[in-house]
Amino acid sequence: MAHKKKPTPEKRAAPYTIEDAMKITNDIFELSKEKKYHPGALVHGLIFALEFAQMSYKIPHQQIAGIKRDCRRYFKQMEVTQKPR
Repeated sequence: MAHKKKPTPEKRAAPYTIEDAMKITNDIFELSKEKKYHPGALVHGLIFALEFAQMSYKIPHQQIAGIKRDCRRYFKQMEVTQKPR
């Protein structure tokens, strides 16, 4: 019996750019330095914020997982392109 492949959903362009997300990341880390947050508390707070946003905005788990995968790919690609030759 042949398995049928599910059609892959079309990727839509996000309503924001990677640069927008990186600006927010920079703001968070600047605030962390300014407030002198403990790194563990910072990570814990970021996870709380993620969970709260996911629940508040009813973001599906699959969408969060996709964003996380995209972020990992982005940083891996940056590592590859920035390695000295």
